[in-house]
Amino acid sequence: MSTRTEDVHSSYNKVVDSNRDIDDDDNMPRSTVFRSGVQLMISFMSGMVFGLAAEKGRVFEPHIIREQMLFTNFTMLKMFLTASAVGMMGFSFLSMIPATLDHFESVVDDFLVSLMTKSVTSAAVGGALLGCGMTLSGACPGMVLAQLGAGVPSAVFTVAGGLCGAYLYALTEPIVYRNLHPRKPYRYYTLDEFLGSPYVIIALPVAAMLGMVVFAVEVARPWTSEVEQSGSSLMESRAWPPFVAGMLIGLLQVPTVLSLRTTLGSTTGYMTVASQALALKPLQSVFSYLKSFRRGVHNWWQVFYMGGAVFGAHLSAQASATIGSVSGVLPSHSFLGGIFMIYGARLAGGCSSGHGLSGMGLLMLLSLVAVPSMFAGGISTAVIMKYLLDIDM
Repeated sequence: MSTRTEDVHSSYNKVVDSNRDIDDDDNMPRSTVFRSGVQLMISFMSGMVFGLAAEKGRVFEPHIIREQMLFTNFTMLKMFLTASAVGMMGFSFLSMIPATLDHFESVVDDFLVSLMTKSVTSAAVGGALLGCGMTLSGACPGMVLAQLGAGVPSAVFTVAGGLCGAYLYALTEPIVYRNLHPRKPYRYYTLDEFLGSPYVIIALPVAAMLGMVVFAVEVARPWTSEVEQSGSSLMESRAWPPFVAGMLIGLLQVPTVLSLRTTLGSTTGYMTVASQALALKPLQSVFSYLKSFRRGVHNWWQVFYMGGAVFGAHLSAQASATIGSVSGVLPSHSFLGGIFMIYGARLAGGCSSGHGLSGMGLLMLLSLVAVPSMFAGGISTAVIMKYLLDIDM
């Protein structure tokens, strides 16, 4: 077992112990309150940038997400790979600068702690469920926030399904843990650790390769042929190139690491919102898994980030006069897809942002299982819906 794995396993035990008393920590120094306020403000502003980029990149449109799973539209892939590549570059620079190295190592350890209870099986199955939900709802846990801001009618059903997925996972988590958790810690958790090389030596070439893939896809399928365009000025434009939107989203990793010592993700926000039901004491024993999500900036930053994403997307759609112009999917598809998305993301240990952007960016081995499984689940669902069930995509 590697030294890093031993350290992280020890850190995980400390986190578990601290969560048992999380409700007893009600008194915080003023300096901590001020710092927390600043962190939440940065989270909201970062969310605004995410919402703006998602709306302008048009990646939030349900039909674009579904068409990506059928390989008839590559807007989503361009944004996704660009954001991953730029995130890797940001992580690389943070790992090379002495003043920020500690922040980088802290987020790596934090991510590893979140994966200590996840196995290859849970990452694969959870990723597949997440992908299935993405195709059903035409959304993902992050993009549905842009849908809310831009007035996509099915978004509210997807969010409602997502919260139900959070409660369902909380109910079944003891069974899931008992049957799917790894019997012992894995020897390696990251690709650079497995290869015995510094992170930056692996990450920068991988980022360059992802950039070349985006370039090749753009040459073959120009973005202007895949999305509707209108407007003349920057903010009035209906659409920006998806790789520009991806760059903005990828760059958000830097302020998130520096201000919060964590990485982009959104499913914890759903769990935090769902956990507020524990104010009703009869529910505390039923949904005990949610207890650790009730309080703390480490939970609430994502709620503020999500709120900022809705607001940023709304401002962007308002500027281009496109609010309510995007059609949604059937409410039943949205609701069921929301359940699958959040349940799958919790089972896998991350969503399309958590595993797809942050985990891939940090070269997490379980993310290299979860993300292909996500696309496999999404593609399989899309093929079944279109060619076997004859559903209009």
